[in-house]
Amino acid sequence: MVSIDREQIERMFPNVMTHDMENRKQLFVISVVFIAFCCAQAVFFETIAPLFLPFWLIVRERLPGFQKYAAIGGLAGAFLLGFGQGSIIVLQIILLQLLRRIPSVKISIYIQLTTAILVVQLIWQMFFYGGLPPILVIVSVLYECLFALVLLFFITRLLPESNSLKYTWTQDKVVAVVVLLASLLIGMKSFVVFYFSVPQILLYVLICVVAYTTTIGATVIFSLTLGFLIGLADLSFTGMMILYACSGLVASFVQNYGRLAVALFSMLPSVFFFFYDATLPLDSVYFLSMLTGTLLFLLVPKSILHDAQDYYKLQTSPIVQVQRHEVVEQHLQQFQHFAMFMKELVFERFTKEAVVVSEQKEPFIICSSCFRYEQCFGEAKEMVPILENWRLAKRSSKPVTWVRAEEQIKNKCIKSGKLLDELYAALQKEQMERQFYHGKKMIALQLRDLTEHLQQLLKHQQQELGAPETASELQSFLTEQGFQCLHIEWLNQEMGERELIFYIAGEHNVQEMMQQLEQYLFEWLHEPMQGEWMGVQTTPIFYNQLKFRSAIRYQLEYDIYTYSYQDHTISGDSYRVFPLHKGLMAIMLSDGMGTSHRAQQESEHLIHMLQQCLAYNLDPETAMHTMHYVLSLKSADMYATMDFALVDLQFGHLWCWKAGGMTTYVLRGDELFKVESTCAPIGFLSDFAVDTEMVKLRADDVILMVSDGLFSEMENWTVQEQRFISSIRESLAQGATIQVALFDCMTRYKQKYEITDDCTVMLFRLQQEVKPWHVFRPNQDFRMV
Repeated sequence: MVSIDREQIERMFPNVMTHDMENRKQLFVISVVFIAFCCAQAVFFETIAPLFLPFWLIVRERLPGFQKYAAIGGLAGAFLLGFGQGSIIVLQIILLQLLRRIPSVKISIYIQLTTAILVVQLIWQMFFYGGLPPILVIVSVLYECLFALVLLFFITRLLPESNSLKYTWTQDKVVAVVVLLASLLIGMKSFVVFYFSVPQILLYVLICVVAYTTTIGATVIFSLTLGFLIGLADLSFTGMMILYACSGLVASFVQNYGRLAVALFSMLPSVFFFFYDATLPLDSVYFLSMLTGTLLFLLVPKSILHDAQDYYKLQTSPIVQVQRHEVVEQHLQQFQHFAMFMKELVFERFTKEAVVVSEQKEPFIICSSCFRYEQCFGEAKEMVPILENWRLAKRSSKPVTWVRAEEQIKNKCIKSGKLLDELYAALQKEQMERQFYHGKKMIALQLRDLTEHLQQLLKHQQQELGAPETASELQSFLTEQGFQCLHIEWLNQEMGERELIFYIAGEHNVQEMMQQLEQYLFEWLHEPMQGEWMGVQTTPIFYNQLKFRSAIRYQLEYDIYTYSYQDHTISGDSYRVFPLHKGLMAIMLSDGMGTSHRAQQESEHLIHMLQQCLAYNLDPETAMHTMHYVLSLKSADMYATMDFALVDLQFGHLWCWKAGGMTTYVLRGDELFKVESTCAPIGFLSDFAVDTEMVKLRADDVILMVSDGLFSEMENWTVQEQRFISSIRESLAQGATIQVALFDCMTRYKQKYEITDDCTVMLFRLQQEVKPWHVFRPNQDFRMV
């Protein structure tokens, strides 16, 4: 964060900014006076239209500091038309002010404008004619009212609200600009200096600029609309609109050849129409004005034209649609890869070889016809414990236990060969049934993940970038908290990757303001946010620009200690620690059975497979069921434990998924939390389950994950566990780092106990990265300056 006070801002932005602000204000004042003057001079259908009144109304409502300048320009233009016209405008302004001050009644500006024009004009005309005025006069008054209302409608669409900082162009605003330009040109038609017509000069400058910076269609529509409105005002020479449209069309054809080509080709239609149509007013004033306008166009700085061209492309290019289509395309590609991955992982391997299912007989059929049936399965039940022992032995990974169990059956049964065949057939059937059940469960989990993919795809497709409704609601919420928020710009709305920019008016201590906004954003978005000061602007008003993004509140410090039994170069344990994204850390620990190269391959293969599943956005539980299903299809016995954890660095959550893994320990001061597993390793049994648990972490919590080779079976397990954890706590209490604490603890532990298997110890500590601003409470006396 950056702390900026008023003195630093003044040093960063010297008096040049103040002078620039004053210059812009003077330019704006001149523009307001000029527009008001021209609007007061406008004549439509030989009727003086009070276009100045709607312009003054909008300036009064949205730019109250400039209403006096609008009044000066409008009254000057009105009195130049005559004392009577100026007096009427003065009376209408007075009536508008009175209507605004009516207590307890809020009248629409459209009603105010209509009332002021009709009342003042009718009273004036009745006084002038000594009674009811003629019908044509009343129609002229209605024309004035209609023209004023139309211009008021367009100006309200054009000028921004007072609290809106970012101005965006829309179709109705472009139409409003064209109508307002036509009104100004109509009001300027009497400005002719010698042989130079000011409105003609301005019109050709505009046509050339539009032809150079926009497209052919936009230029033709602009020129045609201006020509139509200007010609319609006098009800004469409407053929001029064709001339203007042709000038813009021909000029836009050569916009790629430079400004000089645009200027030259814009004059060709006028030369052609001069010889083709003698009825058009193409005299010396017109040609000199046209030539002057094209020369002024050539004098416009190239940087201004290029900026206007870039702005037009930015406004007309479908950025939101392109971004939305890119997001949809990305998710569709990811969905396609995911489907292909699942097909290769499960179904193609399963269908490579035809699976022949032999007809299964009922077990113990051979025993039902045996004369020793009652002795074996009657009241004595001598064979029941022997058969149960055989079933348990078949679950063991040691072949010697199988041989011993079969020898017991052979010593007891006179038809042991056929009995063992039936037992193997029954065991195979049971395994197939369990495998079929687990396969259905796995498919159900995969379908659930597919549904989530589709939901996410539809969500991105329907989502509009920028979220104007959300920004408006958030802006209202911050206003209630005392912040004068001018505008909110959303850059990204994905949780965990949110980015937005605030424009806050007023002078504040930036650091204190960002602390308060971080607190309020946490209450609104339910996600920690971190602020960054981007800059300050002084025009048109003083405001700070702040950027907020999803905050990573914690960082994970860790170290890993591996030990290979009898100093073997290969360990049966494998592990991974990697970020899924900047706010989510993945931890994997797998222990293959034994200490051989095969055990290392089993654990490494399992971790690699889980990484692939996560890369294709499988849910961790679905991924572990999928891995078990794949391993269970292999003819050779292949299984390993899996201890998988996710650490959320935003909210401090720990999710654990275990399949035969050791206990995960969470140390918080003197407290100890355990996440234990009761499930078998992956691929060990036909049926499979996953232990899942979530733990809410705090800063400075220590996470300990170990493989089963750490604690010896020859010693008391609980005592070993307590001594190991106490040693970790003691080292950390002395201020040791994670690396030093783990190394010292393992050194002392190996001196006390003998480790008889490969083991891996992973030690993590969660540390606060962003300061704990969530305990900060804003000062109630802090308000906007």
